[in-house]
Amino acid sequence: MIGNIFAWILGLGVFFLTVYTTNRSTGNGAAGVNVLFGSIFGFSSGNAVLAAVIGAALCLLMQLLARRLLFATLDPDVAAACGLPVRLIGFGFPALVGACTAEAAQAAGALLLLGLAAPAGAAVRLTTRPYRALGLFVVLAVADLWAGLTSSCTVPNLPPCFAIRDSSFGAPRGVVER
Repeated sequence: MIGNIFAWILGLGVFFLTVYTTNRSTGNGAAGVNVLFGSIFGFSSGNAVLAAVIGAALCLLMQLLARRLLFATLDPDVAAACGLPVRLIGFGFPALVGACTAEAAQAAGALLLLGLAAPAGAAVRLTTRPYRALGLFVVLAVADLWAGLTSSCTVPNLPPCFAIRDSSFGAPRGVVER
């Protein structure tokens, strides 16, 4: 069911992207390619600095909220009894994820961001501790990034986005710790 819904939503995205790229102002289709695959080398120095500042601010905010967010996620009733604004956290976290996704999609593209589910899923299966899983996710995602970039540089016509996404396909599947 999830696969069917995902394919339908992806099809809608392609449809709207086609409509967007065929109007008179963006008839060359480059905008659609940048939306799907990103353009990390297309950033100006000012945009790169702004993206780094926004990314650092989002990381800092997430670090400040991580403990409260975990508490509100695991046991919302007890968190509310302890005085945490569980409802506000419930609305704030998706907004934070949306801001992070919007910022990262400029460089990585929408398709590569969807591929981050593989290292996250592998990290969750390798450990039961939330903070350890988060750290493991970062390590696996960066390893996938470098493996994909290396293979993209080795094979001249291999797009970096595809190579990075393809490298995460071999992520570990077993449970090491319980």
